[in-house]
Amino acid sequence: MTSSRRQAEEERPVPREGLRSGQAPGPRSAWTGGGTPRENRKLRLVRPGGQWPAASGPEARSPAPVPPGEQGPRPTAPSGRPSARPGPGVPPGGGSREGLGAPCGLSLAVRDLRAAEEFYGRVLGWCHVPLIGTQGRARSLMLKAGAPVATLGQSDCAGPDLGWMPYFAVDDVDRAVGRLSERGATVAVGPLTTGSGRAAVAAGPEGAVFGLRHHAPDEQWRVGEGPVARLELYTRDIFAAALFYGGVLGWAGEPGESCSVEYVDDRIVVRDGPRAVAALVDGAAPGAGGRHRWHTSFRVADVDATATAAVRWGGGLVSAPRGLGSRREAVLADPEGTVFAVTAS
Repeated sequence: MTSSRRQAEEERPVPREGLRSGQAPGPRSAWTGGGTPRENRKLRLVRPGGQWPAASGPEARSPAPVPPGEQGPRPTAPSGRPSARPGPGVPPGGGSREGLGAPCGLSLAVRDLRAAEEFYGRVLGWCHVPLIGTQGRARSLMLKAGAPVATLGQSDCAGPDLGWMPYFAVDDVDRAVGRLSERGATVAVGPLTTGSGRAAVAAGPEGAVFGLRHHAPDEQWRVGEGPVARLELYTRDIFAAALFYGGVLGWAGEPGESCSVEYVDDRIVVRDGPRAVAALVDGAAPGAGGRHRWHTSFRVADVDATATAAVRWGGGLVSAPRGLGSRREAVLADPEGTVFAVTAS
């Protein structure tokens, strides 16, 4: 976590998530829970007319209560169906709002910034813009066709264990950190003040590292619509993870104000309006040695050529290209061992 601390203290704000409004298809699942915050001891995901498997583990047995005045789980009608409200992405009364709890940036700590800039430039076609870091630490903003992708920051303690770290947008970082502490998470850095507001870095119950930033989206940074194709959390229990992150980030709160969640094809999908911005997946992360953490996929024009280039420029091939057409993908590693995936445009 030392490298996480240095990374957060050194970095300037990452580009924020651009969030859209608009009516989304009706959700196939919703948060439920009855009674007052202290009576509601078991949150669950349900589908119309039936219940999804309940979460397991300590978080499911005794979730932290929602503090007074904060948005709690979405209620259900007596039939078990979600209560009638406007669909995700459409705030009550109309208008446009950005969804809280959505990914808003990526960051990677590296030991050799110049070598990392060259590798990702040669392999993924990114260019870089130097940023001013604290204490003389070098940092760069990486771009693809003018659109921001991520930041790289030099750190003596960087290593592959941390991987690519996602940031999530919250309206109040200090309160979100309080919710982390209530749920037994490790707060590694912060909250601290950056050029655009408060930020913090934490590790979830299984050690997956992620960051929190004050809500200030960037229309050019979007998961699924640009260089960042997918963001996935590999975990032992997707339902326990949904309870943890949903409670901290405010997922499944007021429609149009926060991200929604749904259970689809044995995974939990997080949506910002109609867009899928993250997914919770059972199992260990690819190339992570059995560890559970956030895993990032970047979009490329040619998966096979990208895999060849990664090896040529000092990286590694974790999983050979497979799949056809837009489903073709590969798992690669950079020269420092950080794992990432590439998927066809």
